[in-house]
Parts: sequence; structure tokens; C-alpha cells
Amino acid sequence: MAIGMPSNMQGDLFSRGFPKYNESYYFFSISKDQATEFTKKLAVLVKNEEISTLEKVLADWGLIESHKSTIFPLSNALIAFSMAGLEIIQKGLPNNKLQLDIVKNSDPAFAGGMKKDGTNLNDPEPKEWHPLFRSESIHGLLKVAGSSADQVETKLNRIKGLLGHPTVIADIEAQSLPASVNSRVDGQVREKFKGKEHFGFRDGISQPLLKGIDKTDAITNNPYMVTPRRAIIVGKESLPGGLTGGYVARPGWMLDGSFLVFRKFEQDVGKFQELTSEFKSASCISADQFGARLMGRWQSGAPYVRSPGSDPGFDPKGENSNEFTFASPKGCALAAHIRKTNPRDDGEVTPFKRIVRNGIPYGTDYADDKTGKRGLLFACYQSSIENGFQEIQTTWANKVKFPRDSHNDNEAGHDPFIGQPAKDEQFRTTLFDENNAIVTTKIGGLIPKLVTLQGGEYFFAPSISALLGELGSA
Repeated sequence: MAIGMPSNMQGDLFSRGFPKYNESYYFFSISKDQATEFTKKLAVLVKNEEISTLEKVLADWGLIESHKSTIFPLSNALIAFSMAGLEIIQKGLPNNKLQLDIVKNSDPAFAGGMKKDGTNLNDPEPKEWHPLFRSESIHGLLKVAGSSADQVETKLNRIKGLLGHPTVIADIEAQSLPASVNSRVDGQVREKFKGKEHFGFRDGISQPLLKGIDKTDAITNNPYMVTPRRAIIVGKESLPGGLTGGYVARPGWMLDGSFLVFRKFEQDVGKFQELTSEFKSASCISADQFGARLMGRWQSGAPYVRSPGSDPGFDPKGENSNEFTFASPKGCALAAHIRKTNPRDDGEVTPFKRIVRNGIPYGTDYADDKTGKRGLLFACYQSSIENGFQEIQTTWANKVKFPRDSHNDNEAGHDPFIGQPAKDEQFRTTLFDENNAIVTTKIGGLIPKLVTLQGGEYFFAPSISALLGELGSA
């Protein structure tokens, strides 16, 4: 298959990702002494077209748009491997075929895994994670999405069968609540609030747009989000100087693949609502405005700085969703989530530090079940974890002095949603009023922890040709 073509890339690696109402993440291990057999079954799986190409997913979206509905049966799947999984696969292949010694040098975060990188990320100790993610035997991930839970289940079971479950591959004998079965977590689009995460904000607005893959009108309407393809998908071209690694030499089989970061986040909606109810102490006129100052967007998705007084509603064409700066923040926190993770005019050039986010909410709605667990199954893609997710989390979200206040040199604090303080730091976010003066009343900058990491892992999603060739042959 031709390198660089959608027919050679897995189908979730762009802004729209898999069409879905439901999605399951199935984590599996490759059984002892079954590496050679696994590579054979992997090739059969891909030849049977059970792993979706980007070409197929783009066609699915075209079909959906022609019907003006997503209410018809469809499903798609992606397969990805941890470094531990690639090491197992290599045992079933001849002559150091995967050249994993090179990968250890080119991509140390991936090679070490998320548990090891946790100290750098300020993550909770792995012993505090959900049991599923404490496992040392997560070798692979199947990300299966579809138009219904039944479609997902049928697709997943078919793939597991082709991979030789439970002999060649096996379940991880541990769970992650609220899931009641081993080895997987399941998410679904919020039926009453489609497109929104559990705090109520529209998600997926600032997605990187890739020329030749994303629709022309999306690129025309959102020029700020146009992103070099090699920031998301591994290519032959070098990355610009100054980024971690600069030009990174990798084994040829990694071309057209992408690194997948998975993290399970639990959201405390009750605590968020309690916090925003104190809006007067934060010098705000409503709970919605307080939330908007923390997120950088209103719940509709409209940028706060374009309309600081009230939510104007979302622009469906996207023409005003990303074309703005924070030159006049009007009370938007320096550490507001979208200001931290996509700095715009805050002194960073971001196109090569972007990630494609294609996760899904999980759990029941807070209004329906206040005691239940809920949150986000976060999944993002990038050509380098060091330049993408790791940079965003460690250098931006976690750093109290980023972004810099160009006027008064005030401390920004932590991202109020995904920021993670060091062990000797207090979690805090500096709040400002509409005149950009620091709020010193009751709340001040002491924001409660709203999101908790419950586990995750780093994976690599290879190209179709690599699945059929280097990985899928014995």
C-alpha cells in the first residue's frame, strides 16, 4: 500500500475520528508462547478488513452526511500496541524485524510506558489507579466504535475470535469501575447532551485539521487549526528544530502510524457545580460565566473572550470558534483550559504540539444518578508523545507560570481541569475579574480538584501495511 495514502492509515487518526454513539476500549495480553501465532492471526484480521482504514471511515462520514443521519448500522475498529506488546510480538518474528532498540531511543516516553512517565506527568501513583490499569500485561488495545452498543459488541467479539481469544490473546483479569466486566471500559455519547462532556461543555472544537484528509470547507472556515500532517501521523519529513528530538529516525514500519495516549478521567460534577455556584466570590455574574472563565469557552463552545457577558451560542460553521486571541482576556483565567492547552498568542508556536482527541464520555448523567461514576475516556493521537501530549501536560497544563501574564507578570496556576501539581505544590488557579485584576475574595485561586486520573497507557497504532507486513507475518 502507498505510504501517505488514507488507505494505509488506521481510520481514527483525524479530527472527526470514528462515527459513534458507543465505543469500547478492550485491553488484551498476548498469551505466553503465542507470539508467532498472534502475528499470523493479526495478518488474517487485517486481510478480512476488520481494522478500519482512514479511507473507509471517510466514506462512512460521506454516507452519514448523504443520509443526514447516523441512525443506521455501522462499526469501526483500531488496533494499537504498547511497547510491552511490541516486545512480545518481536519474539515471534525473525531477525530483530521491528528494530525496537531504535524506538527506545526515538520515543522514550512510549518505550517506558505511562506508569514510568507518571512522575514526569505528576500523575497519581499507579497503586491508586483502577485495577485494570495497574496490570503489567496490557499488550494491546482494540478501540471499537459504532452506531449502537450491539454493533460495537458484535464487531469486538468478531475481532477477538479472529485473534484467537482466549488462547492466543487473553483478557486482563481486572476491572475499572463502573464497568462490570474485566479488560475493558465502555463509553457512550450523552443522549440528552450530544457532543458535550459531563461538566456540560461542547467538546472537540479545536481539533487539528489535516490537508488532504479533512474536508475543504472545514479547513477554509478554521485556518488557525490547519496542522502539518507530520505532527499527527509519523512521516518521513523532519520536525522543525527546537522540538524534542527534532528529526527522529524511526524504523520504516512506523510510517503512517500514530502514537495513541489513553487516559481514563473521572469527573466530579457535583464538586464543579458547587464551585461555580460561588460565582459571586469569583467576581462573576453567573455560574455559567464562572465556568466559562475556567474553560475559556461557554458551554455552547463559543469562545469566552468574544462574548464575556453571556453565551452567544455555538457557530455551527466554526468560523468564529477558533479565530481569536487572548490579547484582551476580560476575566478569562490565564490558566483557562483552552488557554493552557492551545496557547494561541501566549508566546508559543503550537502547530507541531497539537493532538487529535477522539475519546468519549462514560457513566451516567449526574442529574440522573448523583452517586454514580462518570468521566471521559480520553484518547489522543500524535506523531511524538514528547512533542504532543507530554508537552501539553507537563510544560503547559501543570506549570503555574505558564502562560505568562504579559501585563503584570501574575502567576497563572494550574489548568483547573487537567492540571496536576507536583507533590510539594498546592493545586491553584489564579482568577481575574472583568478588569483583569486578581480576585482575592473567598475563593481566590484555591480551586478544588475536579478531575482524577484513574489510569492509562501509551500505545502505537501502526499502518495497515505494517499490520500486514512487519507485524503480521511470522
